[in-house]
This record gives sequence, structure tokens and C-alpha cells, in this order.
Amino acid sequence: MATIYQYQKSGPNVTQPSDHQNWVHWAVGILVLGGIAFGVKQATHSSLFHLKSVMVQPISPNYPLSQENVLDLAKVSIGNQSLFDVQLGPIESRLLKHPWVKGVVVGKQFPNTLSLKVIERSPVALLNEASGRVLYLEADGTTFEDKAMVYPEELPIISGFLAQNVDFLKKLNQFIQVWFAHDKLPGLKLSSVSYDNKLGLRAMVTYPMKNQKQMRTVLELGLNLEEASAIPEGRLKRVLDYISSRSTPASKIWLGDGKKIVVKFSRGS
Repeated sequence: MATIYQYQKSGPNVTQPSDHQNWVHWAVGILVLGGIAFGVKQATHSSLFHLKSVMVQPISPNYPLSQENVLDLAKVSIGNQSLFDVQLGPIESRLLKHPWVKGVVVGKQFPNTLSLKVIERSPVALLNEASGRVLYLEADGTTFEDKAMVYPEELPIISGFLAQNVDFLKKLNQFIQVWFAHDKLPGLKLSSVSYDNKLGLRAMVTYPMKNQKQMRTVLELGLNLEEASAIPEGRLKRVLDYISSRSTPASKIWLGDGKKIVVKFSRGS
């Protein structure tokens, strides 16, 4: 009969820690973490990190908002709080409530400075709605309202269009920029662009004549923007150059579909 031998690996006896020892370890750990947290809090709230200045990035000359205005809108308390404790969200919200603030970048510059950068609006025209409300129109087709109308530059007036039609207004602005660019037509001033279901698209422009007088003319651009865009770009310049060289003001110009031009001269010219 065979004998079965069982072998057991010998080794040191491992004693499991008691509940009391576990509690002590946890307590020590908590005390260490608490000490670290307290030290960090003390460090971040030392005088070194007290907010001492708010730096506003330069704003374009003659812009409706000044650096002082931005500081007033931000309402940031200086000297009595740590830069670590400054909440950026409320500052952004206060600034964005102003109609001339398109966007804002707020940042912390350690150890003690807050920086503010306003993204400016760039209106290219005034949109006059049928209700009588007047909005500023930007190049991307978006609009914003400022009842104070404080923008110092003179802008053309756009009428007969809806503010919510952003894509169309963007296309209209692109057409205006191409057709009435100052580098292509020196001295040209666009006063207004209007649309009517029956009359179509028309523009009012002022252009200097050879005798130094100013010519005020209505341009008939077609039934819609598509027709106007199909007219060769250089046609307007050729017409105005012809009229200007003869100092004969025209009250209205039909640029047509690119095949013919009709000019109605002012009486007495």
C-alpha cells in the first residue's frame, strides 16, 4: 500500500493588521491630506496672489466702448480676493450683455492680474426693418441693436430685407463689397440699397463729376440679387466714368442684364 506524503511550503507567518491599526492608518492619511489642503489654501490666499490689476486689451480708436467702459461693465473687485477665487463666467456674462461686445476673452495672469479682451463688432450697414426698427448689420449677415446709435462712422442704409435671413444678408453684403469697393470706384459713396417686390433691387450712390460737383444717382440693379450679380462688375465704373467726364448728372441708371444700359439724365443737364 502506497503512502501519500503532503508537503507544505514553509515561510514566515503573516499577521493581518487589526481594525485598530487600519483606523490609525486612515486617520494619519486624513491628517496628512488635510494638512496639504490647508497649506495649499494658505498659499493661494496669500498676499502674493491678491488681485491687484485688471488689464484691458487695446480697443480700436473711436469705438463705442473704451477701456474704462469695459472695466465698468466687468465689475471686478480689486485687492480683496485671490486671483484663484475669481470666477470668469459671471465676468463674461456681464460684458456680453453690452450690444457692442461680440465676444470676450478673460484670462488669469499669475500672480495677480486679470486680463480682458473684447472682440469688437464691425458693422457695415444699417438694416431698416419694415417695423421701423434699425439694426446694425455685420459682414457675416448677423445683426445687433443699439438704440443709442453711437457708431461714429456713416453707414449705408439697407431696407426691404429681414434680419432673420442671415444667409441672404451675407450674400448681399458680399455683392456690395464687390460692386461698390472704394479702390475700384474712387470717390463713390453708397447711401442706400433697397428691395421692393415690384421695383426690384436698387441703390442710391453719390459720385464726383469732372466739374467737382457731386452726382446723386439711382441705380436699377434688376428684380433680385441674382440678376444684379449677373451684371458684369466693371459696367458701373464705365457708366459713371462716361457721365463724370461730361459732367452730365443722371437721375437714374438702368444697368440691365448686361446687354444694354439706359441712362435718364437730370433736367437742365
